[in-house]
Amino acid sequence: MLTQEQTKQIKEQLLAQIESWPDEQREAAKQQLVTMSQEQFEEFLIKNKILKTKEEIISDHPTASQTPQQTQCIFCSIIRGQTRAYKIDENKKAIAILEINPISQGHVIIIPKEHTTIEKIPSQALTLAKKIAKKIKSKLKPKNIEILTSSIMGHTIINVLPIYKDETINSQRKKADEKELLKLQLKLEKKTKAPSEKIKINKKKLKELIKIPSRIP
Repeated sequence: MLTQEQTKQIKEQLLAQIESWPDEQREAAKQQLVTMSQEQFEEFLIKNKILKTKEEIISDHPTASQTPQQTQCIFCSIIRGQTRAYKIDENKKAIAILEINPISQGHVIIIPKEHTTIEKIPSQALTLAKKIAKKIKSKLKPKNIEILTSSIMGHTIINVLPIYKDETINSQRKKADEKELLKLQLKLEKKTKAPSEKIKINKKKLKELIKIPSRIP
């Protein structure tokens, strides 16, 4: 069902997530993941609801034009909440998450919620990218920020890449530490204001509490 390139990309994503596991679990999980055959890996993805069977695809989308490749996409599993991600913002058409294998500090990817071509990226996704770029500029102070589109496994994404020295989209990536990702998430995520509570005042009781002095003639 998966091509070799798709298998490689999904394994890289999963291996990056495993890095945050406790030592005794991490090495065993990495070894198991690396040594899986293609068939075993697909079975593992289906069991963990990352990959759907053909029967599930037909059941969910009996008349849809969506291809099997699209329902197997790691980015779709992030959107569905099936794969952990460090989300910092969202709108109706896209979500913004921290890249777990960043090129530079604050590297964010914008994921449209539906598969689309680079030429037809929703305007809301681009708006979100510009909003995040502005926040990164303010919070992390890079000398520049590049907004770049790319397509992985048929899913178009937008890279919001802070430039501190001479980084490019082809620069070496590194696995980010979970603590670092959580710290960045806290710094960059959209803050929601807690609703203000209205204080109800019982006028009768208030009059009883506040003793009004008798009028002095």
